[in-house]
Amino acid sequence: MHTIDYIIIFIYLGMIILAGFIGLKKAKSKEDYLVSGRSLPLPIFICCISTVVIGGGATFGQATNGYLYGISATWMVTMFGVGVLALGFLLSSKLSNLRILTIGEMLRLRYDQKAQWISSVISAFYTIMVAVTNTIALGACIQTIFGWSLSTSILIVSCICILYTLLGGMISLNIMDVIQFILMTVAIFFVLLPSGFFHLGGINGLRAALPDSYFAPFAVGGMKIFSWFILFTLGLMIGQDVWQRVFTAKNCKVAKQGTIVAGIYIILWAGAMTLAGMFAMVLLPDISSQNALSEITLAVVPSGFIGVVFAGIISAFMSTIAGTIIASSTLISNDILKLKSNSLWSSRITIVVIGLVVMLTAIKIGSVLTALDIAYAILSGSIFVPVVAGFFWKRANWQGAVTSMLISSVVILVSMVKFGTSSPFPILIGIVTSFITLVFVSLFTAPLPEKQASIWEEKLSSEESDAFFDECSCK
Repeated sequence: MHTIDYIIIFIYLGMIILAGFIGLKKAKSKEDYLVSGRSLPLPIFICCISTVVIGGGATFGQATNGYLYGISATWMVTMFGVGVLALGFLLSSKLSNLRILTIGEMLRLRYDQKAQWISSVISAFYTIMVAVTNTIALGACIQTIFGWSLSTSILIVSCICILYTLLGGMISLNIMDVIQFILMTVAIFFVLLPSGFFHLGGINGLRAALPDSYFAPFAVGGMKIFSWFILFTLGLMIGQDVWQRVFTAKNCKVAKQGTIVAGIYIILWAGAMTLAGMFAMVLLPDISSQNALSEITLAVVPSGFIGVVFAGIISAFMSTIAGTIIASSTLISNDILKLKSNSLWSSRITIVVIGLVVMLTAIKIGSVLTALDIAYAILSGSIFVPVVAGFFWKRANWQGAVTSMLISSVVILVSMVKFGTSSPFPILIGIVTSFITLVFVSLFTAPLPEKQASIWEEKLSSEESDAFFDECSCK
């Protein structure tokens, strides 16, 4: 790296802080601060959904798998995209019509407050752990670039994330999401990939340099692909960080179209990161697989553009970290602590506290990865069925939802003792248990009160359109 590369990165970090002050000026209400006043047009909304999903796992993690397995590794982040596509086709316009802030609020409207509290505790823990793991990964990236210690790197990036999220909330995040989307797209699709193919002599050179297994679409194994589906597709469909971005759309048409386009972009990103890892395997076969993305960037990208690529990589982390911090703080303040004040200070104080927890946990590291596996499993295994049933099965009631969440959570934890925290089986067993329990208890207990069911149906259907290009407005 040369001086110009460092200058580009520092300019980008300065832009992040500037976005915070712009958001501070524009955020006048709680809805402005948490969901951008539900006003985002389609182009900006696409940027926001894409960047919150594409974080450490979708960048460094995907490049690492590309280095190890080749094309078949693309399935991992493809499942991110499939989850976002499913959210777009099945739930996005319904969520936009509900005019809510959290997944817990949806469950309260559909079931009751007990369902809201249980889901919010699980979702908040999950989003905090996602923020922690991305903070650690971004700290390692900054350490590689500047040579600082890991703790110092984590401290600096955490302070920047906390500052611009604290100041402008979702408005600041949206400003940076647009810049980050442009940076990510230019850096990876128009700089890194062409540079890599140039050094290798195109796709034919890549094929000649790697064994055939690197080009077999299912070489990674059916069980691994299935586990990625269970982990990521189902989890992203009910993630508070993604839902909160859906709530920023100005109407249900934007919510549906934007989420679908973002899902397609994420699948393209999966292929790009896999190719980056494969480039590294050819040109740098002796490096650590975890450093594949950083090392291939330094090896093939010309000076001046290296800063652009690293700024794009940093931006992917920053958006996910800030998005998960504001998502977890919204869950805690709105659903768990039930701070009903319209003052922005309650939200800002919660963001500072959550941000500091994320930073200190990242520095200490502890057993974060295990905690994330557990949170992901419980989120997908115990909450997915009640959420989907709430939208598509009228007979589901609060007794069935609460019982299914509690029993499936216990079953998942017990299953992890036998199969391990990273196995897909606890989630699969949890989903089956949750489904059976929800159906059985709902059928053998009283249905929802007619008034509550009518209010729910009215919110969902009064202004919704299923046609992809039809106009629809929201209350």
